[in-house]
Amino acid sequence: MSPKITVVGLGPGSPEMLTAGALRALESADEVWVRTTRHPTLGHLDLGDRLHSFDRVYNTRASNEQVYRDIAESLVRAVRSNPDLRLVYAVPGSPTTGETSVRLLREIAPGAGVGLEILPGVSALEAAMGELGLDPLDRGVQAMDADDLANLLDEWPSTASQLLNPTIPLLVSGVWQQPLASAVKLLLLTCYPHDWPVRLVRAGLGEPPVEVALEDLDRGTRVDHLTTLYVPPLSPEAPGSSFYQLTHITARLRGPGGCPWDREQTHASIKRHLIEEAYEALEALDSGDIAALEEELGDVLLQVSLHSEIAYTDSDFDIGDVIRGITAKLVRRHPHVFGDVEADTAAQVLANWHEIKQGERADKGEPEHSALDGVPSALPALARAQSVSQRAARTGFDWSGAEEVWHKVREEVDELRSAGDGARLEELGDLLFALVNWARLSGLEAEEALRLATSKFERRFRELERRVRERGTEVRQLPMPELDEIWNQVKADERRGALEVK
Repeated sequence: MSPKITVVGLGPGSPEMLTAGALRALESADEVWVRTTRHPTLGHLDLGDRLHSFDRVYNTRASNEQVYRDIAESLVRAVRSNPDLRLVYAVPGSPTTGETSVRLLREIAPGAGVGLEILPGVSALEAAMGELGLDPLDRGVQAMDADDLANLLDEWPSTASQLLNPTIPLLVSGVWQQPLASAVKLLLLTCYPHDWPVRLVRAGLGEPPVEVALEDLDRGTRVDHLTTLYVPPLSPEAPGSSFYQLTHITARLRGPGGCPWDREQTHASIKRHLIEEAYEALEALDSGDIAALEEELGDVLLQVSLHSEIAYTDSDFDIGDVIRGITAKLVRRHPHVFGDVEADTAAQVLANWHEIKQGERADKGEPEHSALDGVPSALPALARAQSVSQRAARTGFDWSGAEEVWHKVREEVDELRSAGDGARLEELGDLLFALVNWARLSGLEAEEALRLATSKFERRFRELERRVRERGTEVRQLPMPELDEIWNQVKADERRGALEVK
């Protein structure tokens, strides 16, 4: 006889929810092993000395995952040592829903030559949905295990909340202790308001759900291994952190009954806003104003959402296509992270990146291209000049170093000074392009340098204006030597940190 383990569910708590198949298996078993004896149904079964428990294992391992692996391995060893043993493993709820030890049994048993018979039961989620009046085929239901949510918060804190769509009802099973309730609360607070009403359900035990504010979830509320948390859905039009809420609101603005202005917009009519919002985000970065940066990045994201929604109404693409494209590209171009390619330095990463791009073009059957393809003509002039020169340099067409370029800069200065009126514009361009190359080879961004210099001038000039007004006059009314004196005072005050920028 081949060794075999039968797995059954004890239901969510009430003995009335134990299935007939599970009861027959329990009654005919030689040994019944339970993950935990903390289950009301066991008190209604006459198992005698056939009942064994893994309760003792919980305090011997650092993680629940290791506890469940130990359980699975112990069960496999037991039936391998006695193939005739009719062993039943009983778990709370249903063995097919959120039961890690059963998942591990599925992985381990076949390789050990052990058969598995898994009898589905009534899960805590099904009982909770019945008590709450939820139909999963109506609006849909999200279901998560509390331990899994807590682990996600530890491993991927910046993305864990994006696994949830707060506009769909959420059930969290296995909220069995206060520290776990605290971890679940911290994650949910990234998606839901602090005062959002949630319910603690102990379904099938004749107890009404307990409603608390989300922020009070771990403050004295009763939780145990039979507790399921229900989080009602937010409106899709409520302010929230879900990407779905942004795309829904964008679609609502452009849909029937939406905003007349938004509905009239095209790619062409709003393209300037994309540039403006990007520069406002840069300004926030330069100022170090984190609150402003948060807001401006939201404005940039809105432009992406609007263009995607316009494309959807034109049957071109939608936001899902945009996200699918960029995620595929990121994975494809980072084989040192998502594959088996080695890249220990930033230079190796860039070399791999460009090689992959070349391969992508070849796969698409694209014709021979220039190394300068892909530099947007709409870039600011300095940024475009640096990008063009950098791409040319990758082919080997480059200066030997910054010092060589510096000689070229001096040469261009002399040519500009001696140029006639008709040639000055061209010579000025040559000088600026030479300076851009010097910046590149010196590890500097010419665009960034000019932006910072312009901001510095603006900051100091505004302070000069303020000091002149304090004298009861205007800048244009003062002679240049007096303005120079004020300007130098402003610079000196700024350098020693005594300047309060208004």
